[in-house]
Amino acid sequence: MLPYGCSEKPGRTAQKGGRMLVVFTALACAVAIGVIDHKMRGYEAGIQGLKAQLDASNDAAVRTRRAADDDGMTPFRDEPVSRSVQHDFPGQGGALFTRWGREICGKSGDLDTVYTGVAGGSHYTKHGGGSNYLCLPTRNVSWDHYKDAAQTKNYLYGSEFQTHGQDGFFSTVNAEGIAAVADYDVPCAVCRAQIRTSTVMIPARTSCPNDWHIEYQGYLMSAHETHQGRTEFVCVDKNPDVAIGTYESKDGALFYLVEAQCGSLPCGPYIAGREIACVVCTK
Repeated sequence: MLPYGCSEKPGRTAQKGGRMLVVFTALACAVAIGVIDHKMRGYEAGIQGLKAQLDASNDAAVRTRRAADDDGMTPFRDEPVSRSVQHDFPGQGGALFTRWGREICGKSGDLDTVYTGVAGGSHYTKHGGGSNYLCLPTRNVSWDHYKDAAQTKNYLYGSEFQTHGQDGFFSTVNAEGIAAVADYDVPCAVCRAQIRTSTVMIPARTSCPNDWHIEYQGYLMSAHETHQGRTEFVCVDKNPDVAIGTYESKDGALFYLVEAQCGSLPCGPYIAGREIACVVCTK
C-alpha cells in the first residue's frame, strides 16, 4: 500500500507542511513504489514458473496417452503380448462380417447367421455403377416403389468365380462333388459374432494375431485389373459352398485371385506372381 499523501496533489501537501514535507513525501512514495514493483515482478516470476510446471505436466500426460495407444496396438505383433487386456461382455458382442464364398457362418454356437445370399455388383465392362461387392439375400426379397422397366441405367449383376486354370486353390469339399469352382456363382453369408466386438480382414496372413479369434481363411479376390470397373478386395473362403445349379457363364461382377507384384511391394516378404492368402479375425 502507498503511504498516505502519495495520491494527493502536490499543492495540498505543500499547504500542510512546507517544502521539506513535500520532498519527504516524494521520497517515501518512490521507495514504496519500488517495493511494490519488486513484489509484482516476484509474483510474475512465480506465475511463469507455475505455468512452466503445468506445461511440463501436460506434455507428460500426452506422452503417457501416446504410450498407452502404442501398447494397445501390440496384439497385432507376432510375439506374445502380456499387456493386452481382454474385455468380456457376455451377450453384448456384435462383430459383423461377411463370409464370402460360404452360405453358412460356421458351426460355432456363438455365431449368428444374419442372412445368406449371393455376391453381386456392377458389370465388369462398365465404368460406372458401384465399386464394391454386395451380399444379396436370396430369400424374402422385398420391394418398395418400383416400375418394371429400365429406368436408371444403373444395374446390379450376379457374380462368378473366374479361376480357370487355377485349380487347387479352392477346395471342393463343400461344392457338391464338382471338380472346380470356375464360372459358379459366389455365395455369401452375413454373420454376427455374439461375444466379440471387433472384426479385421488381414491380407497376406493365414492366422490371426494373439488374442484374436479366426473366423475363416481364404484367398484375396477382386475384379481383374484390366476391367473397366473397380471393386474392393475381399477375402473369399478357401472352402466355398458351390451349388451345381449355379454354373453358367453370364459374367457380371467377377472374382479373380490376386497375385503379388514385388518391386512396388517389398520383394522380401512378397513374391512376384504368388497368390495372396487372407484371414478374417474377430475379438
